[in-house]
Amino acid sequence: MTDAADAGAAPPPPPLDDATGGGPPTLSADPPEAAIPADGGVSTHQLANPSAIRLAFKIKSSNNNDYRLNPVYGFVEATAATPIEITRTAGPPRIDKLVVQFKEAPTDAADASAIFKEGAPLGEVTIPLNAS
Repeated sequence: MTDAADAGAAPPPPPLDDATGGGPPTLSADPPEAAIPADGGVSTHQLANPSAIRLAFKIKSSNNNDYRLNPVYGFVEATAATPIEITRTAGPPRIDKLVVQFKEAPTDAADASAIFKEGAPLGEVTIPLNAS
């Protein structure tokens, strides 16, 4: 049974699709968190960009004493993914996090760090780090 008000209503518009450039640029991490032994180890993740826009990224860490990141700055091409490597040196067990900030990057840009010198990032992704 439908209401009379619903009978003539137009269907809702289709959702915006980032892959076709209809939505805002986003970045995601796969896997979305890292569990690394406190006595040291490596975790590899993919930063995925489903949008039609090239993105630059910058990774910030809550614990620069126990973690090394490769790369710290970089690019993720449109509709592609880029690997990052998180290395944990031996240290006490603790919970930390990485924050991956991202901004739109011109296709001819070669220095990702220069893109972050001015203006705010478009967004960020948090990667929880659990060293136990």
